[in-house]
Amino acid sequence: MNNNAAIFQHAVRRDLIVRGMLLVLLAVVAAFAPVEAAQPVKVGVLAFRPKPITQVQWQPLAAVFKKAMPAREFVIEALTLSEMEAAVAANRLDFVLTNPGHYVYLNKRFGLTSPIATLVVDESGQPVRSFGGVIFSRADVVGIDSLASLKNKRIAIVSTDSLGAYQMQAYELKKAGIRLPHDAKLLVTGLPQDKVVEAVLDGRADAGFVRTGVLEALAREGKLDASRLRVLNLQNPPRFPVQVSTRLYPEWPFAALPSVDEHLAQHVAASLFLLEEDSAAAKSMKTRGFVIPGDYASVEDVLRELRAPPFEATPLFTLEDVVTQYRLQILAALMAASLVTFLVLRLMWTKRKLHEEHRLVLRQQKQMQHMAFYDMLTLLPNRRLLHDRLGQAVAASNRNKRYAALMFLDLDNFKPLNDTHGHEVGDLLLIEVARRLKACVREIDTVARLGGDEFVVLLLDLAPRIQESEVQAHIVAEKIRAALSDPYQLTIARDNQPAVTVEHHCSASIGVALFMDHEERPEDIIKEADAAMYQAKEMGRNRIHFSDEKE
Repeated sequence: MNNNAAIFQHAVRRDLIVRGMLLVLLAVVAAFAPVEAAQPVKVGVLAFRPKPITQVQWQPLAAVFKKAMPAREFVIEALTLSEMEAAVAANRLDFVLTNPGHYVYLNKRFGLTSPIATLVVDESGQPVRSFGGVIFSRADVVGIDSLASLKNKRIAIVSTDSLGAYQMQAYELKKAGIRLPHDAKLLVTGLPQDKVVEAVLDGRADAGFVRTGVLEALAREGKLDASRLRVLNLQNPPRFPVQVSTRLYPEWPFAALPSVDEHLAQHVAASLFLLEEDSAAAKSMKTRGFVIPGDYASVEDVLRELRAPPFEATPLFTLEDVVTQYRLQILAALMAASLVTFLVLRLMWTKRKLHEEHRLVLRQQKQMQHMAFYDMLTLLPNRRLLHDRLGQAVAASNRNKRYAALMFLDLDNFKPLNDTHGHEVGDLLLIEVARRLKACVREIDTVARLGGDEFVVLLLDLAPRIQESEVQAHIVAEKIRAALSDPYQLTIARDNQPAVTVEHHCSASIGVALFMDHEERPEDIIKEADAAMYQAKEMGRNRIHFSDEKE
C-alpha cells in the first residue's frame, strides 16, 4: 500500500470513528439538554449566487437541524457579503457558512469561534474537502511554461478579492519572486470565471487565474477544448481529482458566533457530521456533507502575506522592501554593527570568569530544587510536588466548576521481577512505566511517582457533569491500563558481561477519584484514590475501580 492510499484510508477510518462518537454525543446532549422555549436559531449562508437560489439550495439544512433538535426552530438566511458582516456585527446570527477568506475576515473583526465543521463538495464525481487555484495559459503560446515566465505578462482575473481565483495564485507567484499587481498587468473580467478563460483563449491575456474545477466543468459542458490550455506549476496532491497549481486550502467553514451556547454548538456540529452524502438533504444542497474542520491558518497566511482585508493595515514596508531599497545603507550598518559586536564580545569574554563562580552556585541551587520536587529515577514529580499541584487543581476545580480526577496506580507482579533479576532491572521497568504514562496524558496533566511501584496521574479540566467526566477519566485509565500491559523488553549489562534482555509482563491496578467543589485536603483525595486502587486489586488486579463505585 502506497503512502497516499494509507493516508486516505486513515482519514476514512477517522471519519467513521467520529460519526460513531457523535451518535453517542447526540444521545448524551439530548438527555441532559433542558426543554425550554427558545428563540429561533439563525444560520447565515453567504450568497455568491443570487440570494433566492442560495436560499432554496440551503433551506433543507433547517430540516436537518430540526430533526436532531425537535425542540428548537432553525432559520436559514441567504446573505450577501455586506449583509452578513452587518448581521454578525449586530449579533443577529448564531452560525455562519461562508467562504474561507470571508470567515478569516469575520473572525478577526468580530471574534467568531473556530470552525466546527468544513463543507465537503462534489468535484468531478469525488467528495473533496479542500480546493485550490489554477494558473493557465494557451498551450500554443511559446515562452510561458513556468511561474517565473509570467513576469510583466497580462493576467486575467475575476477580482482581487477572490481567494480561489486570485489570492491563492498571487501567493504562489510571490513565493516565486513575482509580486502582483506590480510585476504584471491585471485584466479584471468580473464573474463568472468563464470570462477569464475566454480572455486567455482570444489573446486578450497571456495567462489566467481560476478556481479548481472550473476548467474541467467547462470541458464536461462542451464549452472548452482542454487541449488548448496549459496548466502551470501543476501539483499532484493525493486523492484530488482535478488540476491545481497551488497548495490546497480547506473548503467553506461552518462557525458559531461567540454568544452561542456550547451545547447547542456541539449538537449542531454533530448534526452536520452525521449528514449522509447520499441523503435527500445533501443532494438538494449539492453537497457531500461536512467533516472535521480543516486548518484555516493557511488561509490567514495568504491574506496576511498579500495584505488583504482584514490585514490591509500592515505597515507599508516589509523587511523585504527595506532590504531592496536600502541595500548599501544596510551593508554599511552591518559593518559598523560587526565592529561593535566584536568589541562587546571581547568585553563580555573578559567579564565571564567573574561570573563563573556565581553561575556555579546557581545550574547547584537548581539541582537541589529539582531533587526536592522530582523523583531521581524517573524524573517525574514526587509526592511533595504532587501535593502542590493537587492543591492547585482543587482550587481550579472549585473556580471553574469542572471535574478533575486523581488516579492511583500500583504495578501488579513487580516484586517478582526485583527478586529474580535484581533492582537494576526493576529500575529499568519503572523508567519505562513512567515513559508510557506520560505518553497517555496531556501536557496539562501530571504524572507523579510516590515511591516503589506506586504512581499517580492527575487529570485536569474534565467535563462539568459527573457522567461525562467519569467517561473521560475511564477512557484515559483504560488507555493507561492497556499501555502498561504491553510486554517490557529490559536490557542490562553487568561487569563487562554480554548484555542480557529480560522480557517481563506487568499490569496495573488503578483507583480513580473524581472531585469538584472538594473541601478535603489533597491527602484525603490521595487516600480515596488509594482505597479505590486496593479495591481493584482485591477484585482480581489489572482492573479500574472508581472510588464511588460499588464492588
